[in-house]
Amino acid sequence: MSGRILLVEDDGALREALIEVLAEMGYEVVSAPDGLEGLSVAAEQPEPCPILLDWRMPVLDGPAFLAQLRQLPRGRDFPVILASGDPAATRAEVGEEVTAVLPKPFDLDALIAVLERVAPARSP
Repeated sequence: MSGRILLVEDDGALREALIEVLAEMGYEVVSAPDGLEGLSVAAEQPEPCPILLDWRMPVLDGPAFLAQLRQLPRGRDFPVILASGDPAATRAEVGEEVTAVLPKPFDLDALIAVLERVAPARSP
């Protein structure tokens, strides 16, 4: 896997802040404001990359995004890190379809630990 991350997040301010932080860490960040656009961006990736996925979004929410992602030819190869403020979005709800579940607001150190496990950053 490359040092690329797909960020699918409808909150524009949070999306921009995460892009900035992740870029400073050496990640190349591609982003989408909703699940529908996120699917399109995922399908265009030259190789699977980690996806930081918001669970509750307009247009196409996290559960629908995840179901459709897994139907893509390489869809099962994308590690998905779920980030949600919804207390129902737990490991029990999503099962093994995701690599990790981070409750919002999430601890940046917890996100970094998961990312370093699935896709170490390139040197900034």
